[in-house]
Amino acid sequence: MTNNVQTPETDLMVETKGKLELFFDKNGNKLLWAIIIVGFALSAFFIFKNFNDSRKQRKEENASIAVANELNTTDSVEGYNKVQEDYAGTQAANTACFLAAAAALEAGDLEKAEAELTKYEMTEGAAGEMLNAKVLGLRGDVAVEKNDLQTAAERFAEAANASNDEHTYVTYTKKLALVYEAMGDNAKAQECYKAIVAKYPSQERAMAKFIR
Repeated sequence: MTNNVQTPETDLMVETKGKLELFFDKNGNKLLWAIIIVGFALSAFFIFKNFNDSRKQRKEENASIAVANELNTTDSVEGYNKVQEDYAGTQAANTACFLAAAAALEAGDLEKAEAELTKYEMTEGAAGEMLNAKVLGLRGDVAVEKNDLQTAAERFAEAANASNDEHTYVTYTKKLALVYEAMGDNAKAQECYKAIVAKYPSQERAMAKFIR
């Protein structure tokens, strides 16, 4: 496939980092995932509180704590891998697959990022859907880094529709638009920006600078 990317760090990536904060600011990223992890911990509590197997409940809670500790300290692929090994089968361990992939991508290890993403299992529930969207979006980010814009477009489109969350839809639809722009398909890019406004009229002002 032919595209307009010129440098090892593609023009798309440079623009995306500026407009969409492709990689979250480190502290903001930690805050976001701390909230999600707490959500999983609370979900685990309510799911398992009526179960007699208290060990399973404690394992889920301990796994959430382990992920939070790693997120706030080392934030490394190795650390998240250890959580996966120690707490296999928990929601938090599943989240650790995503976080390991994100850490690998940030370090520039695309092969490791892809390997970690293959271990993630899609999750149900509102919080799970948001995490699913981020996993799909991360797969799109990996594709961008590999200069595979067609795959990136597919992943960002899936991510945008993986959750009913407004922020999720707007973030990944904008990324999809940028991919189309990098591919030279400005018509489809414009469709993306207009779709955001159609779905969320409150975004009209924010999208005005993109719509022509």
